Amino acid sequence: MIKTNKKKINSLYIHIPFCKNICPYCDFVKFYSNKSWENQYINRLIEDLDEVKKKFKKFKTIYIGGGTPSILSRENLINLLDNLKDLRRKKCEFTIEANPEDINDEFLRILKKYKVNRISIGIQSFNKNILKEIKRDYSIDYFELINKVKKYIKNINIDLIYGFKGQTLEDLNKDLDCFIKLNVNHISIYSLIVDEGSIFYVKKYSEQDEDSSRKFYDFILDKLRKNGYERYEISNFARKKKYQSKHNLNYWKNKEYVGIGLASHGYIGPYRYNFTKSLSNYLNKTNLIEKEEVNSKTMKEYFFLTNLRLKDGFKLKDYKKTFKSDFIDDYKTLIDELVKDNLAKITKKKFYFTDDGLIILDFILIKIFNF
Repeated sequence: MIKTNKKKINSLYIHIPFCKNICPYCDFVKFYSNKSWENQYINRLIEDLDEVKKKFKKFKTIYIGGGTPSILSRENLINLLDNLKDLRRKKCEFTIEANPEDINDEFLRILKKYKVNRISIGIQSFNKNILKEIKRDYSIDYFELINKVKKYIKNINIDLIYGFKGQTLEDLNKDLDCFIKLNVNHISIYSLIVDEGSIFYVKKYSEQDEDSSRKFYDFILDKLRKNGYERYEISNFARKKKYQSKHNLNYWKNKEYVGIGLASHGYIGPYRYNFTKSLSNYLNKTNLIEKEEVNSKTMKEYFFLTNLRLKDGFKLKDYKKTFKSDFIDDYKTLIDELVKDNLAKITKKKFYFTDDGLIILDFILIKIFNF
C-alpha cells in the first residue's frame, strides 16, 4: 500500500479475479476458479485489509467486484465479509457483484448478515442466442430470482449489454421489456466493446458500427426514460436519486478511493496506483504496485474524463477550487462552440453535456484536451 497518514477517504474497492466461465467480451484480469488459488488469494487480500485498517478511517462505500465475487466458497465469502465489518461506516453503501447462477438463499442470507445492501447482477440479455454466444446459456427464471433477492436486498442493479452481431432493434426492445418488468431500481447499459485481451478480440468479432450504436443507445435512453428511469451517468439509470450508485459517483466526481486486490486501482493524494496483474506476484508480494504521480495536466484530464460522464457535469466552483482558475476564462472559445452546437450547456453554477454531447463524449474530450 502507499504510505500515508490514517485519513478519511469515502470509497474502498476490492477485486475478486475468479470466474466459472470466461465471458468472451471481458478483458479484465480473471482466472478460472481454483479452490487452492482462491484460498491463498482471500488470505492475501485480508493481509491488505489489515493494512487498510491501519491507514484509513471507515468508508462510506465498499464495492466487491470482479471477476465473479459470488463464485467464492461460502467459507471464503464469510471470511472476507467478516474482515470488512470494521471498515463500514454506519450508513455504508455496500455492493457486491453476482452472477445469476450463484444466487441462492444461503448466499443472500450471508450478504444480509454482513450488511451488504446493494447487489449488481450480470444478466446482460434475455435473448437465448446472445446468452449462448457469451457462454451464459443457463436456464433461470429471472423474475423468480429477482423476487427472491428483493426479500434480502432492496437496492438492485442489473447489467444490460447491447450491440451484438445480428442484434436488431426488435431484439433490443424485447430485452428492454424484460429488464423493465423485473422492476429493479437501477439499470446499467453497455455497448459491446471488443477490447484487446478478450476472446472476441482474438476471434476478430466485429463491433457494432457507430450509426447503429447511436440508434440503439437513443432507443434505450428513450425507452428507459418513459419507464421512470433517469440517466445520471452516460451508462447508468436510476428510478430515484437515492438508488444512484454512491460508489461509482465517487469515481465520476474524481474523488480519492482505495483499491485492493489483483489489478485493482486506487487514487490517494498525489498518486494514482494499480496493483500487479500477475497472480503469483500478488500472492508473493513482489513487484506489487505501480504508481503515477498526478501532475496539473493529468489532474485536469482526469477531472474532465470523470465529471463529464455525469448528466449534471461539474460545478464551476469545483473547477476553480481544484485548478485555481476560472473555467469560462480558460475555455471560452470552446465553450461557446459547444453551446452553439447544442452539445453542452453552461449556467451560473455548472457545465454539462446535452444528450447530443454525451453520445459523442470521447470526441469532445479530445477537443478539450487539445484546446
